[in-house]
Amino acid sequence: MVAFAAEASGGSAQAPDAGTPAAPLQAAPPAAAPPAVPTPSSQPAPLAPAAPSTEPPVAEPSAAPPVPEPPLASSEVESELVSPDSAASASEKVVYVLERVEIVGHRTREELVRRFVPLQPGDLLDVDDPAIERIRWRLMGTGWFNDVRLRLSRGSKRGRVVLVIEVQERNTLVISRVVAGLARVVTNTGDTDDELRPYGGIGLTESNLFGLGIGVGASAVVSEHQQGFELRYNDPMRIGKGFDLTGRAFYNNARDFFGRRPWVDIDCPAPDPEDEADVDACEKKRAVVIYDRVGLGFGTGHEITSALRYEIDWLGELVDVRARPHSASSLAGEQDQEYEPIDFHIDDGTSRVSSLHLGLIFDRRDDPALPSQGQSIRFDARIGTGLLGSTYDFARLEVTARHYSPLPWGHVVSLGAYVGTVFGRAPFFYLFYAADLSDLLPSRALELNLDYRHTHNLLGTSIGEFDKEDLAARIDFEYELPLHRGGGDIRGIDAYAGAGLFLLADRWRLRAGLPGYEGLERIPVDLTFDLGIQADTAVGVFKVGFSSLIGFLPDLGQEAE
Repeated sequence: MVAFAAEASGGSAQAPDAGTPAAPLQAAPPAAAPPAVPTPSSQPAPLAPAAPSTEPPVAEPSAAPPVPEPPLASSEVESELVSPDSAASASEKVVYVLERVEIVGHRTREELVRRFVPLQPGDLLDVDDPAIERIRWRLMGTGWFNDVRLRLSRGSKRGRVVLVIEVQERNTLVISRVVAGLARVVTNTGDTDDELRPYGGIGLTESNLFGLGIGVGASAVVSEHQQGFELRYNDPMRIGKGFDLTGRAFYNNARDFFGRRPWVDIDCPAPDPEDEADVDACEKKRAVVIYDRVGLGFGTGHEITSALRYEIDWLGELVDVRARPHSASSLAGEQDQEYEPIDFHIDDGTSRVSSLHLGLIFDRRDDPALPSQGQSIRFDARIGTGLLGSTYDFARLEVTARHYSPLPWGHVVSLGAYVGTVFGRAPFFYLFYAADLSDLLPSRALELNLDYRHTHNLLGTSIGEFDKEDLAARIDFEYELPLHRGGGDIRGIDAYAGAGLFLLADRWRLRAGLPGYEGLERIPVDLTFDLGIQADTAVGVFKVGFSSLIGFLPDLGQEAE
């Protein structure tokens, strides 16, 4: 499916949305870095020191070097602050007293920008302190700025400096989602044939409304028989003391598909005594659940350190199942030698889901859109319990990690890992889908399962038995080739290629064993891969690859009847 992942203030991407994530604090792209600082021989003459003072100097060493006026690249703070004479003594620290912080070039509220600057007048400013570099990373990670530059200017007294932060605002109204394709679906249990249905959707996000830092977004996905709508809200200043306020509301008119060539029992009218009983009329080969789902949630988040933050939110949902087979069974075994009953993981009629979500995010990437180095690690836990009024008691736990490494010739390689599990009785939409893990299946959009196809099982393992399960894992790598870095409407373009393995299973069935599978076939893993182009633009981050064509290849992965 054509699925462009666009940059927005929040986000997830990946497995189904488990909450309302706020934008992690991330760093600026290499392309957006300020110009390199000239060599000492070509620099302008340093500023003359202030008039002699009877006060003892604060700067260390005692003969404090003069503070230069020219802008300094944040990655070269030391070389800007240390004069050629003092630079010879690498063991000596250069420490200044911060007189004040000035912010230049912003339309965003100044107090909001200052929230990301953990420095106060009177603080000692050590040019070796990595916290100075992280100021730039954190501001770039908001998605509000095209560029952030730091420079020092002379203070009112010897040894005192002013930290000047120059920001260049960027367009913050971005396309956060574009989906389109042809879905292979069955519309209800009575259908005997697959049908092709087009679908499409779009999402828009404003991450800095009127310069207030408020993020609002709206998304919609529509097909003939399924529709999904979502609204999101994020205000980083509403609660105060550095706490965010987040909100989310959504509605899904949805269908989901169960089983592998299932047999389904349906209600039949009383037969006419004069007619022969038609057994086939009461048995169908489609297991479809038709339901409405509406949800409302709110939460908050807070920074623990410059690279670590937590999120917590509550989500309440009502689920109305309008149609579901009374009973159904699915083929099982390598030779389809058995039928097993299907557990639909949902109650008939109306039920409630009330859950708390806790997220912990560590992000040290150097760019939020096209990173070239650093790490990101995310832990998510969603707990549903009757103590909160939920019909379902369950826990869903996930860990996602990715490490980026630059190569000597300018390319980038990244390694990723994901593991998730569900305990208890979770509704089926909180289970893990093959479409969430494989690049070769149309992904779910707004948690709508638009296509009934299972994984392709390229390795011939028992993963063909599984589709919506309580255990999932994935490992992968990606190789990125930078094609363009610059300013303007297109900040960067990369070509990429990647591959990986993923696992999907039901824990109980995995322990009990599946009939007909031997040796390594018992391990339910499959191969995934993708290659294409991704670009960071003024209106969003777009990714178009081989996986984008899947939504327009409805026969790929179709199961033979």
